Amino acid sequence: MKKRWIAGLLIAVSLPVAAAFTPVCQMAFYGARAWLSSKDHFTQCTPDPRIWCEPGAEAFGAAVAPLLPAAIGHDERAFGMAYVAPVRVNVYASDESFSRYGAVAPRAAGVVVLGDVHLAPKMQAWATERTEAIVTHELAHLHLVQRIGMSGIGKLPNWFWEGLPTYLSGGGGAGNVTREEAVQAFVHGRHMVPEDEDPLFAPKQAPSYGLAHAMYYRQASVLVAWMDERDPAAFKRLLAAVGRGDAFAGAVSGAYGRPLAALWAEFQQAMRTEILNKPSGSA
Repeated sequence: MKKRWIAGLLIAVSLPVAAAFTPVCQMAFYGARAWLSSKDHFTQCTPDPRIWCEPGAEAFGAAVAPLLPAAIGHDERAFGMAYVAPVRVNVYASDESFSRYGAVAPRAAGVVVLGDVHLAPKMQAWATERTEAIVTHELAHLHLVQRIGMSGIGKLPNWFWEGLPTYLSGGGGAGNVTREEAVQAFVHGRHMVPEDEDPLFAPKQAPSYGLAHAMYYRQASVLVAWMDERDPAAFKRLLAAVGRGDAFAGAVSGAYGRPLAALWAEFQQAMRTEILNKPSGSA
């Protein structure tokens, strides 16, 4: 009863301004609504007990089930450790239900909230490879959330929070935007700018840079991939520090011996060099 009273109060307070797209109030509104919504009617509708289906989502659950073991194994190898808590993946019969329980706008395809992965049924129309990439992306988010909680996630700049899972999943979240398109955008000044931290209640996202979400995710993942390729040992140290909940600026400088600004300048030069060295007429 207390939970419902608090959530109802948050919804009542945030609803008038959520409609005006105030980011903080949208977060409060969607979060309270998700917290208030019971999943008691969900069932374990596949042989994999980690998948929970809203009634009507059984076919979707059956499509996700074969993808889950490989995605979990991939992320565990990337982070060098197992998940520290049980994994639960909720699949939905409608995008509206996904939005309610996932505390996000219906346009999203996957999200991690309240300790669960939530997947939208729009993915049923996708190629298996694209669905698998999103599942792996969201499970990478979950891996970090389980280890450092939302307070730790709050220490991460959004570009890394999204760029790391996009990189680890082979492009989950980047849609049809290619690496080559992202590199061209970097070189021609149409790009995100990595920072050590974001404002607490207004993290910089794709619209902050005038980018489509897919381009933002791809650009962030290209930078993360470059950080790994430049110094794999340093990248492992960075992931370990992030997994401890260290502040991001200190995690980067401690891992690489250089601040993020110096790595960013080096990355930009690397992108320009890549374009200059590309054979004439190549895509």
